[in-house]
Amino acid sequence: MKKLLVLIISALFVCALAAGTAPKKVKVGLYVDFGSKGNGVFHLASLIAHSPQTELVTIMAEDIRAGKLKEIDILVMPGGNSWRQVKTIGIEHEEKIHTFLKNGGGYVGTCAGMYNVVQGKPGIRLNLLPYDRYRNAGGPTAFIEVEISKEGAEIMGVKPGIHVVRYSGGPLVFPLKSAPKGGKGKTLGIFKSAVARKAEFEKVFFDSPAVIYGTYGKGKIIATSFHPEYWDSNHPLMLGCFYAVSGVKMTPEFPKKNPRPWRVGILSSAIQGHEPVRAMLDLERHPDIDLDYVMLREISDGILHHLDYLVLPHGNPGFYKVSVQRPYPQKAFLEFMERGGIVLASGNGADVVPAHKNLKKLPEKVDFKKYILK
Repeated sequence: MKKLLVLIISALFVCALAAGTAPKKVKVGLYVDFGSKGNGVFHLASLIAHSPQTELVTIMAEDIRAGKLKEIDILVMPGGNSWRQVKTIGIEHEEKIHTFLKNGGGYVGTCAGMYNVVQGKPGIRLNLLPYDRYRNAGGPTAFIEVEISKEGAEIMGVKPGIHVVRYSGGPLVFPLKSAPKGGKGKTLGIFKSAVARKAEFEKVFFDSPAVIYGTYGKGKIIATSFHPEYWDSNHPLMLGCFYAVSGVKMTPEFPKKNPRPWRVGILSSAIQGHEPVRAMLDLERHPDIDLDYVMLREISDGILHHLDYLVLPHGNPGFYKVSVQRPYPQKAFLEFMERGGIVLASGNGADVVPAHKNLKKLPEKVDFKKYILK
């Protein structure tokens, strides 16, 4: 009886220790410096931040140059402009990404992030996998079919076969037998639709790689030409990319919303720096806020008619000065405020909105919620 009691107590003690030891989170660094832009950045940040298995770290070029990649497990290069991403990091600092991967780090790229991994001139491409790209072969934004192979499905932990995805100007690539700079690679998914801007690339589109995967030293790399982060229906593919390089199954848990929440839009076109992502996640987590990510071009489609508030966070100064101060966005902002909508603009975002009683100019770092929920 005494032995049985000792065994029970020991078992309870072991269970208590196990319960008190939380699994270590995978640190995922999302690149948010010049060259990264659009709704995809917010979608990626949301997936990573709301997954219990991962910790989101926003990464600037200066962080890479300072050697801070050793503090994360996965580097994510999102959509935007790949050339600007690599140029901002600096040709003399590309080796820091190579070293990160050689030492076992992971790399996940979407659209522009896939351009980065193929072969090309240093300072423009990172030369990570044995693929090259067709020049000027991409197409416009469209729904397109991608077929994931059986091997791809196993590596990514997803269903094989056809998936309808969001494509937006991603690269058309082809495998090389070898590459002087780069690791080993294989194709996990191919395009089964065509959306090329030029007729000469229409046939090239079919069966060209849409998902590529490989190793670089001890590290693993996966990149998609399309945007699997955008739609809920494609999230398994996006999460499959993280699984392919980390072996960790992510299970995002998104905040539940109360009935009749405030309708808030946050401008995503001007993403640059830590602040826009911090502001977005802070708003997204609140149950009384229904948050929309707003691209500048969507303003012309009438998205402001569906919002109560529009948030312009401190972000890319060049984009704000050039694109946001064009006649149509300015007119749309004024019409929105005349209808009773409120614009909350912080930092350099506050410098580009027409003067109006419904414009609130706020500091660079601010809690937008207190102006919405008052």
